[in-house]
Amino acid sequence: MEKLNSITKSTYLNEGLRVLERIKDENYQDYHKLMKNVDLNQNSKHSRSTCWSQIKKRYLDFSENSNLLYSPTIKLFNNNILLKKELLYLNYIYTEPTFRKIIMDLIYPKLIQNNGETSLNREEIVSFLDPVLDYSRATINKTARSSAKALIDFSLAEADGQKIRLRFYQSELKTVVYALYNEYSKENSKYNNFNILNPSLDHLTEKAEFPKFLLINPNFIDSFLQSAWKNGYLSYEPRGGLNQYVLKHKNITGLADYIANEEE
Repeated sequence: MEKLNSITKSTYLNEGLRVLERIKDENYQDYHKLMKNVDLNQNSKHSRSTCWSQIKKRYLDFSENSNLLYSPTIKLFNNNILLKKELLYLNYIYTEPTFRKIIMDLIYPKLIQNNGETSLNREEIVSFLDPVLDYSRATINKTARSSAKALIDFSLAEADGQKIRLRFYQSELKTVVYALYNEYSKENSKYNNFNILNPSLDHLTEKAEFPKFLLINPNFIDSFLQSAWKNGYLSYEPRGGLNQYVLKHKNITGLADYIANEEE
């Protein structure tokens, strides 16, 4: 079982966006040169170091010789700010297992139970985390606050006094396909659950985790898949009533290359 860690640092979403946009524009390979040339508007050496360490952990990919990789996330960056935020959200959830558990086991079930709209206060998150995190109450409280703030940062929740309000979320199609490929194609994946290149609709609706990550209304999963098929990201094979969706590209890198070439 994956270790659940505390979350005490910001998402650094705006800083992460700035860094990935610079890599996209200037094709940086040297991480230290990138750090030197990108101003993250942090007030002290310590805050800059913390910010860079979190960006490195959550949003950047490196080769075996420690060079920056021109990752699928960066390849998919375009002028759509919603898409960019959603891609960084997925990278955040892939690298923060405690946040992932909150989404999977607390928030998404509440959305299902409450017809796609719910509210949550910090104490509910604390009560959920208390039995599963081996940390002090102060650290658990901080983790709950950081998790609630992350949902707001990534526009999946709205602040409402002492509560946050959430509803089923309408993701960009490319975000959904990015998440599907990461989960189902093992090669180059950032979050692989299955090595299945032709999952059935039933498998995607019953076992996949990406719809939960993205707070997708379960009634809309098939329509997303149909759109992905029509846009050339998946193939569709209605064999024996299984309604299989075939990954047209070998891995997430192949998908990102296809989309990037399509947009040129």
